[in-house]
Amino acid sequence: MPTVRIVIQSRLTSSRLPAKALLPVAGMPAVVLCALRAANTGIETVVATSVDTSDDLIAEAVAGAGIACFRGPLDDVLGRFQAATADLEPRSLVVRMTADNLLPDGFLVQEMVDFLLANRLKYLGPNDPRLPYGLAAEVFTVDVLREACRETDQPYDREHVTPWIRAKYGSVIFKTQRLDRDYSGFRCTMDTLEDYLRVVKVFHNVEDPIKASWANLCAGLAALEDGSAFRLPRRKKGGFEYSELTLGTAQLGMEYGIANRYGKPTVEAAVEIIRRAIDFGLNSIDTARGYGEAELRIYEALKGENKGRIMVITKLDPLEGMERDSPLKSVCAAVDASVYRSCRDLGLRRLPVLLLHRWEHRYAFQGAIWRRLLQLKAEGVIEKLGVSAQTPEEALEALKEPEIGHLQLPFNILDWRWRKPEIEGAIRARNDVAVHVRSVFLQGLLTAGASIWPKIKGLNASELLGKIDELVGRLGRENRADLCIAYVRGKPWIDSLVIGVETIEQLNRNISLFKNKPLTAAEQELVEVSLGEVPVELLNPALWGAACGKS
Repeated sequence: MPTVRIVIQSRLTSSRLPAKALLPVAGMPAVVLCALRAANTGIETVVATSVDTSDDLIAEAVAGAGIACFRGPLDDVLGRFQAATADLEPRSLVVRMTADNLLPDGFLVQEMVDFLLANRLKYLGPNDPRLPYGLAAEVFTVDVLREACRETDQPYDREHVTPWIRAKYGSVIFKTQRLDRDYSGFRCTMDTLEDYLRVVKVFHNVEDPIKASWANLCAGLAALEDGSAFRLPRRKKGGFEYSELTLGTAQLGMEYGIANRYGKPTVEAAVEIIRRAIDFGLNSIDTARGYGEAELRIYEALKGENKGRIMVITKLDPLEGMERDSPLKSVCAAVDASVYRSCRDLGLRRLPVLLLHRWEHRYAFQGAIWRRLLQLKAEGVIEKLGVSAQTPEEALEALKEPEIGHLQLPFNILDWRWRKPEIEGAIRARNDVAVHVRSVFLQGLLTAGASIWPKIKGLNASELLGKIDELVGRLGRENRADLCIAYVRGKPWIDSLVIGVETIEQLNRNISLFKNKPLTAAEQELVEVSLGEVPVELLNPALWGAACGKS
């Protein structure tokens, strides 16, 4: 059995909740409770703080509780971990924890250590999708810690310790055997005052806060919040359980949509929207290189957290600046620039899912774009490739491409193009492909008044909206938005709905509609018969043109 050392990183200069390590929980500083719980089975535990004078109080509090303390660089936390384990053999194990995460204990650590050893792994992370948001520990060998310290000089890698290690060694999924339910969507981290107060309540009246089981504390967390907190349902596809709602972020990065009334939100508002969605169990975020500041805002929202539980799906730059006769070398350079800028702005070494923004790029420039993406996938820069399709013809063609693992398409109660049996059959034949749908509200038209609808020959917007309102009443739905969401959720071949919002109020309203049941097959048929086939020009916002004026 190799030596195991738990190293808990802690500092007082947190940007979101300053001095949180010293905030009292169960009658002691949070950092002290964290360390005592980690050590409650006898595993050696060290708190690693910085040499900065601002962290003197941490060192004093830890020493006063009889806990070992190591001090190293403030910002180079990777270097701090290497120095804190310099006396260990290469095969020894390091368990990384953070002082704002009080639920893990020695039993969870031992379970992870046993799993790592049984599977002969170099790294194991907290990637059980059932764990509360923020409950985390990482186990890795000393030799890979030293390897990372040698190989990477990227500030992000040095600050967050394990990104380089995860990218090279972190592919195995760990699932604890001690959970009897899904706790995803609950929060137990301490990033805000609200988070801190929640953690205090979890430990309130716990008989022995040091020895209390982490699983029992999870149950206490759930009991605390179950009365008011709803968790989004999920659908499993390709080894990942997608929340039925995927947060679209076009509106968070730029002014987007004909029905947009509020414009682009501030950075703070965008971050609040993303984190609030995660609180409800959302684990999938859709973005794109072409969505303005969206990728940067996603990074701000996820910064310092476990990104492994949030599936970030981004899209290649539309490459609108490329001429038809551009040299292939320039095309590949543009692809690289898009991919690596997404990595940079999202704070990721590897993109979980990258979509072609347009299916035509699969064959453009003699296939150079697609070939370069396949090379980047082979090099580990991209985990899964996919496409944002516009038409059924594009989707059917994409499904024939074996490297496509993710398909996004437009779909709503008016889009009759996708009702053909061969489309559902082709999707079912590729059960490895996740299918997400956008345009559920047709860029807001379906929930807005007729005055902002595009003027299209053969389309009477007022009459169509009247039919939709009649269906809302006939089917007992809350409103048009409820009908739109319930109809799309009723399709078994759809894994998640990509819906964007401009405000936290819109997000809350949308999430509340996922509490309602999807439409049955008979109800879906009623909707389809009642609404018939609208002009195809209405189904593609790119064709609306100057006709789309706001009232």
